Amino acid sequence: MLDDDTIVALATPIGVSAISVIRISGKNSISTVENIFFPMKTGKKLENQSTHTIHLGYIIENNNLLDQVLVSIFKSPFSYTGENMIEISCHGSYYIQQQILQLLIRKGTRLARPGEFTFRAFLNKKVDLSQAEAIADLISSENKTYHEISLQQIKGTLSNTIKDLRKKLLYFASLLELELDFSEDHLLFANRSELFLFLQKLEEILKNLIESFSLGNAIKKGVYVVIIGESNVGKSTFFNQVIQEDRSIISHIEGTTRDCVEGKIILNGILFNFWDTAGIRKTKDPIEMMGVEKTMEKIEEAQVILYIFDSSKEKQEKIISDIKNIHNKYPLKNIFIVANKSDISLLHDYDHIKSKVSYFFEISAKNNHEVKGVLNTLSHLFLKKLKEKKIVVTQNRHYEALQLSLKEVLLADDALHKGLSEDLVSIYIKEALRYLGEITGEITSEDILKNIFSKFCIGK
Repeated sequence: MLDDDTIVALATPIGVSAISVIRISGKNSISTVENIFFPMKTGKKLENQSTHTIHLGYIIENNNLLDQVLVSIFKSPFSYTGENMIEISCHGSYYIQQQILQLLIRKGTRLARPGEFTFRAFLNKKVDLSQAEAIADLISSENKTYHEISLQQIKGTLSNTIKDLRKKLLYFASLLELELDFSEDHLLFANRSELFLFLQKLEEILKNLIESFSLGNAIKKGVYVVIIGESNVGKSTFFNQVIQEDRSIISHIEGTTRDCVEGKIILNGILFNFWDTAGIRKTKDPIEMMGVEKTMEKIEEAQVILYIFDSSKEKQEKIISDIKNIHNKYPLKNIFIVANKSDISLLHDYDHIKSKVSYFFEISAKNNHEVKGVLNTLSHLFLKKLKEKKIVVTQNRHYEALQLSLKEVLLADDALHKGLSEDLVSIYIKEALRYLGEITGEITSEDILKNIFSKFCIGK
């Protein structure tokens, strides 16, 4: 990928459409297209045209007319890649697409590798590495909220924060290095009070970014909600209402749901994945036992536990005991308690139960309006969490680098407090700098770059 070839790729999906866009980038992109493009206005050379202009004309090879097209010119450095770039908008016939691509290859271009356009943008400092990853996220975003997070990352919310932290950390690292050069004179250049305060601030920022990953990862992949409870409490009825489809079998016979049934829904711009599960109860049926085991696995994976009980049968002592067990075992998960079958409920006083939980609902799962009330509360919970986080980390790579950086910062802080040598403190700070630099690409390796850009589509 580290060459200066002129590259070409289809930037729109393969198949029949109204138009298709073919993208060319490299120092010879304009002159290459000049050889096959004949503008409607004769004598109009592309090389002489201004950047960000569009021109109507024909693609012709050996007097053979291939298509009428629009050619968009983007001159270096004012292009996506930072190089000279051309985009040909042709008619969306698969035959036309391939004819133009093959013609451009015959004229000296080569097919782009996955992510090569964005890789060149990175090399030419049009974007940093975290912004490049955000572009890939934006392309694959399936809901409004993840789309908005990706746009924020492209604008540089994360990378600007990291760069600012690295700048300040580099300042102290330089002063410590200077002290090592004058170690025999016992000179101090780094103000210890300022360094202590900065390391404490840095710890707080890194911890907040690391903490945001669980939320960002959930938004990226979809928030997982596991529906649990005893058999025949209305879990499947609730699930079917959520996804507006009769996917789970509903029966008065206990143990109907043996496997986990999944359904997806977008609520207020956030993707939620709901799992209807087998009833949690003691059973000798081997198939049903496997269903209960799967339920326990899904609880571990979920961000939200939605516990449903039958308010027409259950005793409050049993419910409170179940809630206590859930809280004790999963203290960090969001727990929603739903008293179902309010239309035939024998219980009316839920004050004791409500005092034990943050989210309690009394509904009939047959009532779509009441189910929507639960869903609205669920979606607003995550919207509120997003508003509380100025920056949300969504990439595993960033999460791991932040954790490693925090570890080095904590070691540096501890070494300073213990009065250990400046040499050791300097090593910890330089390691923290290295891990932060890996996020934006200021410090990186070929393997990391290949791994990131290989996941892009060809035309990006």
